[in-house]
Amino acid sequence: MNIRVLGCHGGELPNYRATSFLINGRTLIDAGAVTSVLTLKEQLRIEHVILTHAHADHCRDTLFLADNIIGAAGGGFRMYGLSVVLQDVKKYLLNWHIWPDFTEIPDKERPVITMHGIESEQTVEIDGLRVTFCAVDHTVPTAGVIIDDGRNSVVFSSDTAPTERLWELASSRDNLKAAFVECSYPEEKKDLAALSKHLTPSLARHEAAKLHRDVPVYIYHVKPQFYTQIARQLRREKGMRAEVIRLGQVVRL
Repeated sequence: MNIRVLGCHGGELPNYRATSFLINGRTLIDAGAVTSVLTLKEQLRIEHVILTHAHADHCRDTLFLADNIIGAAGGGFRMYGLSVVLQDVKKYLLNWHIWPDFTEIPDKERPVITMHGIESEQTVEIDGLRVTFCAVDHTVPTAGVIIDDGRNSVVFSSDTAPTERLWELASSRDNLKAAFVECSYPEEKKDLAALSKHLTPSLARHEAAKLHRDVPVYIYHVKPQFYTQIARQLRREKGMRAEVIRLGQVVRL
């Protein structure tokens, strides 16, 4: 399993991009930064988009991706997410006001976007990967995901406050090889983290400890304006092999 980091931050500034991971060249986990990173040829290879939730920094580039590939031979992708998440995308984005409804064009029989609603703790097969969705605690309906290619598995927390069930499901896998854990705010902003249901470095450590497995922890969704503070505070946290993920990095499992 190859995981390419297209974007890994909780906001945008020059040299910081919103969250998006490309798995094996064909499957996206979130779409905060896609069309500004990938060539058109690379975009045309994308067949599946897994959305953890409907916040703009995680779903925005599905709109531009659909617009870029319409009319191309085989141009189109399947979108997966909690049913309520996809309902929000349809209602608030693909509504002919904010953006054309690419679930209906060029026609309803062959749309650019085909939506597949998933329920929490349901597992679906996507391009040879078994993907399990698990609801986590955020300000809007959100799912963390566990990706398993049959040999190795990895868990993505998505945006979340402290949660439980996702880590229970991930810990039950003997082939778990890595965890991607969000950390949006420094300790000085713990009240804001609590209000917005995100993690600080100390909370990220506590979440990683719930795995009960010694696997590498990749920190993502760091807010650009707090990057230096968060990186410094993470280095002080003991008990987890944590690395702040970088743009363009490729994690191979």
